[in-house]
Amino acid sequence: MSTQACIASVGLSICLLAACSESTWPKRQPLNASQVNALNEIAAQQQLMNDASRGSFKGEAWSIGSLPWNATILPLVSPDGQWIATSSGKSPSNAARMGLPGATPPIGSRIEIWELLTGYSGLREHAVLELPLVLTDAADNEGFLVEAPQANGTRWIGKVDWRTSELTWLVKNDAVNTMPVIGPRGRLAWCTRERNEKRFALAVQFSESGIFEIPANKGEWLLPMWSLHSTRLSAWRLGDGGVLTLVSMDGDSPETMAGPASQILIMSGANRWDAFKATANRTTVRGLPSQLVEQIIFYHPIEQRMVVWMPTGINSDRVVPLAPNSIDAVHDDQGDFLLTMPGGLHWQGKNDLRNVVRVDHVPVFARGTTDPMRPFLLLDPGSNVVRIRGMRPRREAPSDQ
Repeated sequence: MSTQACIASVGLSICLLAACSESTWPKRQPLNASQVNALNEIAAQQQLMNDASRGSFKGEAWSIGSLPWNATILPLVSPDGQWIATSSGKSPSNAARMGLPGATPPIGSRIEIWELLTGYSGLREHAVLELPLVLTDAADNEGFLVEAPQANGTRWIGKVDWRTSELTWLVKNDAVNTMPVIGPRGRLAWCTRERNEKRFALAVQFSESGIFEIPANKGEWLLPMWSLHSTRLSAWRLGDGGVLTLVSMDGDSPETMAGPASQILIMSGANRWDAFKATANRTTVRGLPSQLVEQIIFYHPIEQRMVVWMPTGINSDRVVPLAPNSIDAVHDDQGDFLLTMPGGLHWQGKNDLRNVVRVDHVPVFARGTTDPMRPFLLLDPGSNVVRIRGMRPRREAPSDQ
């Protein structure tokens, strides 16, 4: 029996003292107890790694093409995976993207709509919007939301049809309206302030009962997002003292919004940019499959990784941290996580967060679609282009051994 076979045996110490003495290999000194324990630990870790690879996400990816972009917000993908909107030309400032006081309109920037052709055919430019518009992170199957900063300091919100590129104004008044998101049953939530004000209130358009507004009230509201599980609405709340919280409320009606809400403390000594950082890579697309549980996924400025908050769960006072250094997270087809990390795209199991497997060596951003032929699009941003790839999941059946 070889020394290697002895080490792999269950009766490791007995093998080393007895059976190995008959080996034709050169004799070695017996391992002490600590060395045996160390080898057993390595074997156990290897077994965990083997178990983690069974049934985990495997991606079959292929190249689709490249889109121009101006290194601001990532291209926005329609839920059916047939269209992409990208911001090109001159980059709007972060202040312009957030509608902050004194921000100038993004002259020289434009929004392009591209069509993803069927199969492996690539991309085709569909339309170019030359107006000074700001691309948002919100879309549905009908179109995507844009903001239009005006020369007098006001700001409008519009919706662009994917297919016709027609722009329809949804919010057009003398206020500064920004950070819009599309909700269930055609509802709209956004942040708003008067031109002479500095803090944002939270506004919700209920088609049946007009606009409901929550005032700034010794702070401000930022970056709302509708749930994909229910009618709940979340928003970032920045107090005048720099306390940043994430608030989740029932957005079913003005009455429920005025009721009790869940909230969690994110950090003290914060400013607007901390909330902006927490949502920098997010996408708020309606029309994708509903989430299995009530949850909000965001980048935690203190934890410096993606985290999950379940505002209606029994542990609503804490977040669940995902893999270290993750900067973006979306669900895969089984409810597990696809994480963008500096070392590439990784898969993390929802039932065992220790189960992390690299899917791609490139740190791409995954976007889900309802297209069964390409259920995921991978966005690989460069200096002035974003490379697009399609990806299908391929899962290995668990071994019987």
